[in-house]
Amino acid sequence: MKENIIIRLERENEYHEVENLVRESFWNVYRPGCLEHYVLHTLRNDPAFVPELDFVMTLDGKLIGQNMFMKAVIAADDGRSIPVMTMGPICIAPELKRKGYGKILLDYSLEKAKELLLNPDIPVGTVALKVGYGNYSYFSKLFKDVVGCTPNEYRKK
Repeated sequence: MKENIIIRLERENEYHEVENLVRESFWNVYRPGCLEHYVLHTLRNDPAFVPELDFVMTLDGKLIGQNMFMKAVIAADDGRSIPVMTMGPICIAPELKRKGYGKILLDYSLEKAKELLLNPDIPVGTVALKVGYGNYSYFSKLFKDVVGCTPNEYRKK
């Protein structure tokens, strides 16, 4: 399955095709019709949109998946503003759901994290943010679960 998959940055000239894929993926899933394709269209014009983390997945040259990230801020009860990254919408073509493609698309961001971790000049917390994890502790735990060591241990290898 993996040998025919390509995950890459979304291109502006395929926005309409990606929006159609998102609409097909979410149609009648949570309610009659869907809004996710419109949300995606709107988010791309928001200053919080992160084009470096706007991915599409193709299978044999056909677009089958999409995932994107946005910058956000959590207003904590103690008055702090905590910068985070949010993900989504993420979608896989309806006929390919529950076949592992979504996991592959999600795991891709961890692979990007591993690449970034090889650069000792980028703090691990910055790497976590760049690949879409606003919570460093969660990123570190997930990284260890998948890779077998913490991001800092990976960097030292």
